[in-house]
Amino acid sequence: MLRIALRPKSPLKKASIAVPTKSLLKITNSVRFISKTPDEIFTKLSEENDPQRDAFFKYSWGSWLVNDNHEKAKRTTRFSIEGLNDVLNGIYTQSKENAQQFDESHVPAPIDNSNRTVSLPHNVSIKNLGTVNPNENIRVTAMASIHEGKHHRIYKVDTNAGKSFVLRIPYALENEKTISYRINSEVATMDFVDLKLGLKVPKVFCYASEASNPIRQPFILQEYVDGRLLMRDWNPLEDDAEDKESHVKKLNSVIEPLSKMQAKMSEIEFTQFGSLYFAKDCEVSELPAYQNESNEDLQKRWQVGPTTERCFWRKKSALKFEELKRYIGPWPLSQPMDIIKNTGLVEAENAKARLALKEAGASPETVDKTVLSEQVRTFDNIARISTALFNTNTSAIPNIKDLLKPRLYHPDLDPMNVLLSVKDENAPYLLDFEGACIKPFILQNSPQFVAYDGPKIYNLEEDIEGYKDMSNEEKMQYQFMYKRTRNQFLWESALNKNSNNLISSVAPPVKLLRSPYIACVERKSDMEYLLIDEALIQLREVWDVFAKNGLVSEKSFPLEFSKEQLEKHAKDLTAFHEKLISSPFAATQGWIPQDMFDNLVKSQILVKGEDGNYALNTANV
Repeated sequence: MLRIALRPKSPLKKASIAVPTKSLLKITNSVRFISKTPDEIFTKLSEENDPQRDAFFKYSWGSWLVNDNHEKAKRTTRFSIEGLNDVLNGIYTQSKENAQQFDESHVPAPIDNSNRTVSLPHNVSIKNLGTVNPNENIRVTAMASIHEGKHHRIYKVDTNAGKSFVLRIPYALENEKTISYRINSEVATMDFVDLKLGLKVPKVFCYASEASNPIRQPFILQEYVDGRLLMRDWNPLEDDAEDKESHVKKLNSVIEPLSKMQAKMSEIEFTQFGSLYFAKDCEVSELPAYQNESNEDLQKRWQVGPTTERCFWRKKSALKFEELKRYIGPWPLSQPMDIIKNTGLVEAENAKARLALKEAGASPETVDKTVLSEQVRTFDNIARISTALFNTNTSAIPNIKDLLKPRLYHPDLDPMNVLLSVKDENAPYLLDFEGACIKPFILQNSPQFVAYDGPKIYNLEEDIEGYKDMSNEEKMQYQFMYKRTRNQFLWESALNKNSNNLISSVAPPVKLLRSPYIACVERKSDMEYLLIDEALIQLREVWDVFAKNGLVSEKSFPLEFSKEQLEKHAKDLTAFHEKLISSPFAATQGWIPQDMFDNLVKSQILVKGEDGNYALNTANV
């Protein structure tokens, strides 16, 4: 019988890969019935239009204050369970054929199947999949929705073979072309990390980058790994122990494995900047992905193609795909700063296109036209300053040539994306390669779980005058800054240990030079163009010093800010920060975890208006 999971109670990102929910959809060959257990819904495999399934496909981990129905509709992942069953039977049939055709030392190329899916023969093996009885077909018996993330939904699929799988389906937040590029690159990158680098990743059995397949959605079908997230061991506010080794050991138990993964991914120097794909998915190129491959099976397996870094694709629906392709690479080895330039250009063109739609009265967006105009100016500035940000021939930055080489970048290197297997906790799995790209290490920021750009405090009593006499509330503020500083220092120490030739990337001047670009890459909301301007203005203040030391390639700061512009920026930035403070959910763009949302509505702290949107009832706050 097939069991389908409904909404879990505690949405913890990716924890559910290891910890399945109790809410299930069960598939039965008999008459469909309703379980007495409220968590379970039963359906027959053949009943494709069974309304009992609807809740299984709907987004349920949170709600939005504005346009809630629209946002949830974009995240509905209705797919064909019957088609999934057919795909599973297909790869089990292939596993038997592969056992006859290939030995384990051979790594065949990906196979394009007649049902518009692609399978990876070296993973589709009896050893990895197991078998069923000779007279029995593989059959889905239970499914659980175990994670509803920012970009995709994850389902755990149980079968009558005693084998479980993970089915990943992207939300329809971008156009079909964008999703296709992302899936093709993500699978190829996981394949590369597995076969070439030897890092542990879930094995991909089958995937489709377009919806024209039996499942009727783009998807990735991969190995289910039973285990726990490394995040459970991470306590960023860990108090210092009297014996320094104790708390440092705890923090490094999380930092060290991630640093080793980063070091491993940085080993290979690629021939271009962009993202990885299987060679079959790229335009024919004379350049291999990297040089000096001795394994014949791997020599022409991958190529570097257009980047899938999120900033190039996120919310670019105003641009036609052919316009977008002008900016997404790949870029030659000799032009590392073109990545910064094109990041600015694509954002500027997107802002112009959005502005044109607003002026024509053809845009449903609520963003102000003035904001879009300001964005155009800001992003044009990023493009203009790109070639001057780093003097690529400087001797003032040690190992600058190494820092400029194309290296693999995982954008979500985080303990939430590392799974410690039940079978072997010493061999961690790295998850979620969506948006992985190849760019210079000098442009790669510290992972978000340790990144900190606030005031640095290395010793509370030495660095903070009068610390002992402060109130507990004041001490807590400084302790927070101290611990964030400490965590980032431990990460940089691990980088020095595992990738000593790249340690200059975290030098304060280098961080400051790349800060406008990082603010551009990490921008989440329309108003955050102000943070990019702030980084540019701060850089302007120290440019002369950097120029004298040969860090930048132009003597004078390439941009002009009038007195009026600086005053307006200061005023707008203050208003932006005040709004963030006064609007509790501004940082999440109005998204609220579902349990919290339900409680706020029940207590009438959130009130639904006539337009269907929700607002804070200040009388009850």
